[in-house]
Amino acid sequence: MANINLLPWREELRQEKQRQFLSVLGLVAILGVVVSWTIYTYYDSELDNQRARNKFLQSEIQKLDSKIKEIETLENERQQLVERMNLIQDLQKSRPQIVHVFDEIVMNMPEGVNLASVERKGDDLIFNGVAESSPRISKFMRNISTSKWLRLGPLETISGDKDSGANRKNFLLRTKISSPTVEGEVQE
Repeated sequence: MANINLLPWREELRQEKQRQFLSVLGLVAILGVVVSWTIYTYYDSELDNQRARNKFLQSEIQKLDSKIKEIETLENERQQLVERMNLIQDLQKSRPQIVHVFDEIVMNMPEGVNLASVERKGDDLIFNGVAESSPRISKFMRNISTSKWLRLGPLETISGDKDSGANRKNFLLRTKISSPTVEGEVQE
């Protein structure tokens, strides 16, 4: 038995194992490529889906932004309309007010006091006038302080009238226009 040569059999076995190894290696490589391609395809489709969702969200955001701008425009228009309505209501309320104010001025003007000018700045009335004496200015101020439509402000200046001599006094008096309330309180 010593004459049996086992080398070709071993060589064939080694070649067979190498073929099997290369086959398994090829299968693993093919399987790796297939798995990689499958994963790539899956993630690519997920990215496409996400891009589509992002595009949809962007279009919805643009729609909402345009609606927000429209709402802001409508709010601004509404605010302007409310301001106009308030202005009209204030004008309607104050329409008879000036008549009452002039009535009050006439009723509270004592003899010996003459007004050279009456100037209105908002709710302020500025009386510029001449009185025969300081007590007459004081009486005018007292009368104004009891008025429903006027509130007494400061007496800004009082000076002697050098042209006419005697006791004549020039004065500048500030008052505020107010509206009487139901309870009789004065409201600004």
